[in-house]
Amino acid sequence: MIIALTTLALAGTDEHWWGVGPLLGTTGFPVESPAVMPDLAQDKNDNNLVEPVRFDLRVGGHAVYYLGGGGRLGARLWYAGNFATWGAQEITAEYEAILIKDDKFQVFAGGGLGYGHDRFGALGDAKNPDAYLDVVYFPVRAQVGMLWRDRTRAYEVDLFGTWHIAGEQKFSLTGDAADEETGTAIADPFSDEGAKSDAALYVAIGVEATVYFGNFKNKGGGKSDDGDDKKKKDKKGNKDK
Repeated sequence: MIIALTTLALAGTDEHWWGVGPLLGTTGFPVESPAVMPDLAQDKNDNNLVEPVRFDLRVGGHAVYYLGGGGRLGARLWYAGNFATWGAQEITAEYEAILIKDDKFQVFAGGGLGYGHDRFGALGDAKNPDAYLDVVYFPVRAQVGMLWRDRTRAYEVDLFGTWHIAGEQKFSLTGDAADEETGTAIADPFSDEGAKSDAALYVAIGVEATVYFGNFKNKGGGKSDDGDDKKKKDKKGNKDK
């Protein structure tokens, strides 16, 4: 089985395909994000001071370049929001291995690393100020996906999982009660107050779709390319007549 998959992956992968296009996606798990809220964004009764995210929509761009030999490089840049008080931006660099490939269709798996920023919030009222939690994080991403292509376009769907390794977490209040507190997701032995931890868990599983525009033509002119080749031949034949 492994030998068969490897043979399929390596077959016809000398094309240096490339594509760039828009990305659209969302997450479905966990139901609320973050999965574990840091202590600095909770009160003494463990009530959240910012609103957790229950729905999100991400839009952005996705680019890929095929190396040949069964692999490809990729990069994503996206913005996400929930039409309320949460927003995020992220960029990742990725590598994926082609597992299964035929003339029009392929299956791949891989992962990537990057940099991102989350802002969770809660709008205040006459008694409570606005509250925000800003998180600088480093995403670790894994994905498996499918791609269908023609000569100049490709269509891709990915199932992904991410873990956002939080760096600095900053909680702030606005208005007359303006205040700010900073913590990290791991113990900081160099902080002024000694070791300080605001452990949190930022994980997500979701789906993304991309439409690429670029060059996805087989060098050898496979079945997907026969249509244009046939038109050229017919045109040439008509001229000869």
